[in-house]
Amino acid sequence: GVIAARVTKVDKHPNADRLRLVELTDGTKTIAPVVCGAWNFDVGAIVPLALPGAVIPHDQHDPSGKPFTLAKAKIRGVESQGMICSGKELGLSDDGGGILLLKADTKLGAVFRSDMAK
Repeated sequence: GVIAARVTKVDKHPNADRLRLVELTDGTKTIAPVVCGAWNFDVGAIVPLALPGAVIPHDQHDPSGKPFTLAKAKIRGVESQGMICSGKELGLSDDGGGILLLKADTKLGAVFRSDMAK
């Protein structure tokens, strides 16, 4: 449920100063909007995108950090179609301060693997 996707557009969230609305492509289709609070990426970045139904190994917003199954969620009035993941959320690092950026030659739509990370 976590794939490699390229960021194609980033806009300000209409109801939150610290959130952005992101449009991505998996190489065949557009996924949008995805609500994201991280600011360490921009258009052109390749990132791990979790789609609804994906199991996320680490919930950064839960004190116990337990895994959870991603569902579409309305965030400040906008329904997010997925989640762009940090290394911490994917259980790869202790760094949850930004999105995990993937190598430029990563195949879009491929199932995420840890060796795709920069």
